[in-house]
Amino acid sequence: MIGFVVLIGLAWYFSEVVTYLLVAWVLSMLGRPLLVFYKKKIHFRGRHLGDIGATILTILSFYILIAGLVMLFVPTIIKQVRNLSQVDYAEVADKWRGPFAALDSRLHEMGILDEGVSLGASISDALQKFYDPSMLGSVLGSLISTVGNFIAALFSITFILFFFLKEKTLFSSMLGAIVPDEAEGKVNNALKKSSTVLGAYFTGLALQMLSFSTMITIILLVMGVKSALLIGAFGGLLNVVPYVGPILGLVFGEFITISSNIEQDVSTLPPMLIKVAAAFMVTQMVDNNFMGPMIFSNSVKAHPLEIFLVVLIGAKLGGVVGMIIAVPVYTVIRVLAKEFLNRFKLVKRWTGHLDEEEEKAEEKAEEKVEEKAA
Repeated sequence: MIGFVVLIGLAWYFSEVVTYLLVAWVLSMLGRPLLVFYKKKIHFRGRHLGDIGATILTILSFYILIAGLVMLFVPTIIKQVRNLSQVDYAEVADKWRGPFAALDSRLHEMGILDEGVSLGASISDALQKFYDPSMLGSVLGSLISTVGNFIAALFSITFILFFFLKEKTLFSSMLGAIVPDEAEGKVNNALKKSSTVLGAYFTGLALQMLSFSTMITIILLVMGVKSALLIGAFGGLLNVVPYVGPILGLVFGEFITISSNIEQDVSTLPPMLIKVAAAFMVTQMVDNNFMGPMIFSNSVKAHPLEIFLVVLIGAKLGGVVGMIIAVPVYTVIRVLAKEFLNRFKLVKRWTGHLDEEEEKAEEKAEEKVEEKAA
């Protein structure tokens, strides 16, 4: 117990390093099928590609994906920033004053606004402050700082990932070195099960992101909304944040729509905003009824209420990052509990679905053996 407490304390103190190790481990699970594909399919002078060559190609594939995302987002965002810095906000406020005045009058007649209160003026002032060009400098400054930290983290994760891909059992060996000999077998078994479950989860999550982005982009293109690809791609990325992600994606989409049409006639903006909101609502309905349940039921094997509570706890402990990693961490905890605490009735009920998956896997393996024998 003392050793366990010391280990937890060290992990907390070196949480950044532990995070790099865990991210590299997850990426190694995702990259393992690609590495095997490269080793089998790529030949050089009649010889198959070795471990080092396949590892380098796998890492390069990850970098190509990241570069594609950067090329998708950065030029468009820079264009939006440049447009916002050149806008005459006084002129925009004058354009919006008339419609806002009519809105104020209508709201006063309905008794929603008190006399002397102007919703139009308040919105106009808020927009002018929100799109204030002087704020762009601080935003860019924080963005540069974030990019610097990201590059440092990317280099560290890449270095660790190289060895995790090259040596398949390296991560399990590292864990086995810090646990008692009698527990090493259970740790390896738990890692194997966790890798299988998390691999299925992250693969499904990637498919969900792709389908979410594609659907929003197609709907917005059909509706004639500007920057449809940017809004769709960013909405798909934010969709990894459970429950809150689609709302953040919608806010980003509305922001891009306003910034793209801020100098246009005022009457053209509300229909565009409604189209963006409609696209997110339709896509979210499809996602909630098809993609989401498929991922959680087929990979995590947890009840929707269970997942909801886990996400709430993750949000309380770690904010947005906690919400993103809550489900994978919870999945690993369930696997560990099943391996080490399975004699307790509560744990048996809690991890029962994992047993069902093992039985199905064993049945499939037996069927394959019987087919080969036949």
